[in-house]
Amino acid sequence: MQKIQRINDAIFRITLGNPLNPIDIVNTTDVECKCDFRVVENKSLFSILSNGEELAKEIGFSIENGKTSVRLISSGAHFFGFGEKMGFLDKRGVHMKMVNTDNPLHTPDLDPMYISIPFFIAVSPGKPAMGFYLNSTAFSFFDMDGDTYSFGAQDNGIEFYIIYGPSVSDVVKRFTSMVGRMPMPPAWAIGYQQSRWSYATADQALKIARKMREDGIPCDVIYLDIDYMDGYRVFTWGDGFTNPKSFVNKLKSMGFKVVTIVDPGVKKENGYDVFETGKKIKAFCKSEDEEDFVGYVWPGRCVFPDFLRADVREWWARQHKVLFDAGVDGIWNDMNEPSVVWTDKKTEEVKALLNENEVSFALLDRMKGAFVQKDYGDEIIHTDDHGEKWPHSKVRNVYALLESIATLKAFEIYKPGKRHFVLSRAGFAGIQKYSAVWTGDNSSWWEHLESEMSTSMGLGLSGVCFTGSDVGGFGGNATPELLIRWTEMGAFLPFFRNHTAIGTDSQEPWAFGEEVEKIVKRYIKLRYELFPYMYTCFYDAHKTGIPIMRPLLMYDQDDLNLYSVNDEFMVGDSILVAPVVRPNATWRSVYLPQGKWIDMRDMRIYKGKHVYKIMAPLDEIPVFVKENSMIFRTDPMNYIFDRESLTLYGDLYGQKAFAKVYEDDGETLEYNDGKYNLYEISVETNSDGYSVNFKALKHDYSGRYKKFTLSFMSWENMNLPVVKVNGKVMKSYFAQGTPRINFDLKEWSSSTKSTDER
Repeated sequence: MQKIQRINDAIFRITLGNPLNPIDIVNTTDVECKCDFRVVENKSLFSILSNGEELAKEIGFSIENGKTSVRLISSGAHFFGFGEKMGFLDKRGVHMKMVNTDNPLHTPDLDPMYISIPFFIAVSPGKPAMGFYLNSTAFSFFDMDGDTYSFGAQDNGIEFYIIYGPSVSDVVKRFTSMVGRMPMPPAWAIGYQQSRWSYATADQALKIARKMREDGIPCDVIYLDIDYMDGYRVFTWGDGFTNPKSFVNKLKSMGFKVVTIVDPGVKKENGYDVFETGKKIKAFCKSEDEEDFVGYVWPGRCVFPDFLRADVREWWARQHKVLFDAGVDGIWNDMNEPSVVWTDKKTEEVKALLNENEVSFALLDRMKGAFVQKDYGDEIIHTDDHGEKWPHSKVRNVYALLESIATLKAFEIYKPGKRHFVLSRAGFAGIQKYSAVWTGDNSSWWEHLESEMSTSMGLGLSGVCFTGSDVGGFGGNATPELLIRWTEMGAFLPFFRNHTAIGTDSQEPWAFGEEVEKIVKRYIKLRYELFPYMYTCFYDAHKTGIPIMRPLLMYDQDDLNLYSVNDEFMVGDSILVAPVVRPNATWRSVYLPQGKWIDMRDMRIYKGKHVYKIMAPLDEIPVFVKENSMIFRTDPMNYIFDRESLTLYGDLYGQKAFAKVYEDDGETLEYNDGKYNLYEISVETNSDGYSVNFKALKHDYSGRYKKFTLSFMSWENMNLPVVKVNGKVMKSYFAQGTPRINFDLKEWSSSTKSTDER
């Protein structure tokens, strides 16, 4: 009944019963792993061994009543990952479910959420980390009771993979090699993005854009929420946008990209082209009576594309023409769990309950919370490319993933050769191949400011690197202080968007007056200044799957104290961010990992594995740099493609460093063909100064970085250091008390170009 298969030296597959999925996203490739890792059977159960030590063992499994589960024991294990979850990062002692759900009230114990990724990492100090991926699209569950834990799915069998580390990073690398890694996004998507529900007319959106430029606030993207459409009908433009192409062109002339929302619910209306063309190919999900399933969303009675079919995905992709013809650059997939707030069937149930012939819309609106998303299960039927029928319970968790595949197809058709930007609310394992995600309908609560860190870090550990939250909060009204603190944190998150709901107070950077705007603007500008560092982090995530935003436990998984640090995070491997998450606070406690850390603000050095009281007035966020690191920056920009020529700055914190910085055109897919630049810079200290080794590992793109300025931030001598670059003495000078050198990047790149991309 239980089958154990070695996939490669680091991955085993276990099969119980007869699991069936409508799609399989796993691609197991051979990996090099010089390790003694084994899964061995013992009296119908298995044990997981590393170098002869038992890391975990199975203590039972069950297949009954359409539910399959396995139970294991691992001494001292803590559990991380699980995709999108509320609560603390460490899930030891927590019970969770996986079914994509739209529940807008994000309380600390909310479960489940929009994204289901049935993957976790088990780790304890001094032991190798292991990953477990439950390869099931069905509703699943994870009961992490402590040393003993179980997981399974509502299915007649399960298939799961056991992935060896030994480090947490190794597990993430191997997991993402199986389910896929993110491509390089368009560079503008890393910039600041402004949204709200809704900028309902072209004039409103243009007013926001002009204010950004007038006030010198860097911004790359303006979003259009549901009110840009004609009666919420997808792939239409409403009366507020009578000439969408002219509107988009005006924004483009100011350096803005436009991202439009697209929901999967298609209004069931005769004469509406999207409905009519979909009806011709029988594109919509069915009810048990084989009629189109109808659910109520924004336009009213809607039908839903059956993205399980390739021809439906192709049809859906081509519906985007009306948006791309207008010049839209990105697509925002929302309500795609799918979210259904009501059905005709529910109306009949309420009528019977109240013994009424008619039920008013107002009553339905008041009662919908009692029904929303609780029993839309197997009354919805999907059909695959082979004509096989699948219940919604097997497809729901991958519905948004399939929609994202269709949306990517739209970019391939209408924007060939260009990178895609898709933002999705829902998803499944591997969603990162097709879409960025955000954490959905949070609220303007201090508690959400804090919890967004652990939620985003859990997503990162689960392979989803391009993620973030609605800065300022979606529901409710942000205060000036909350907007400042959230922007300070948001500047370091992979996805950086300010967004709020209809009926709430405005929270654009200027919404609370000049003093607040000044601070918010400062941190948006810092985001752009750090673009070279951030973009290189995205490149590393693209190549390895290692998240951009990382929990501190990834830095030292043998330090148990780091397992419970939920309100600090790493950006890449050199920057540590400790946001202020309490109102009226001017300081906070910070725990630093092993090693030495330098406060970016005042260059003060702190020794790791200690807790410190760190001052943080309202206009400051504690940011630390790992000693012996180099942080890359660039010139001020109003938007990412604002300037054709830029200076690359490298700031050395400490006495030595080894760093790489990545550059490409930021727009096309040519990086896949090797047209990019990858520079390697190493620095050593000697008795009278520094020895710098500069190397162009790759230089096949003309590049925007023309000059390189290297600053020695930790130099304390009053005299200028002697600096040699590749053995040549360079002219050094003091600027703001810091020694610096400059050189022409292109010239040095040509002389040091190498094919040795390490």
